[in-house]
Amino acid sequence: MVYQNLILWFPDAADRREINLNPSSKYCIDNGGRLVDIVDKAMYDVVYNYSRQTVVFGSHGWVDIWLGSSYNTTTDTVTQSNGKPGYHGSWWPSAPYRGRGHETRTGLVLQIQPPSSTSNKHGILNYPPTSDATVTQLCSINLMQLG
Repeated sequence: MVYQNLILWFPDAADRREINLNPSSKYCIDNGGRLVDIVDKAMYDVVYNYSRQTVVFGSHGWVDIWLGSSYNTTTDTVTQSNGKPGYHGSWWPSAPYRGRGHETRTGLVLQIQPPSSTSNKHGILNYPPTSDATVTQLCSINLMQLG
């Protein structure tokens, strides 16, 4: 899928792996890209809807996707992997988690519900990057990097 100057793709939309942020990032790098960064609400909507229509949910009630962006629990800011400000919205209910006991929740995961779901348990949540999450990989590459 193409969004602005990015190509977004699932190397395998049915593959789920229980991994933390580093192997998830390496997986995309090994497949010629990087984890997707969400820059604004419009991109969030595109990524969420594309993922919702593409992922093979099977018997799973949701799918998590590691994002390339990070969250600062002290300053309440989102930063893309390129160092620019990232999208700070469309949070999972009660997220982002901040303050005492949540200092390690600097990784970001996008939780997707299947098209048939009416649950409000979806959106971006901050998660410790060293903790394993069962994820499906969504990678991206800038069109300028091709060729």
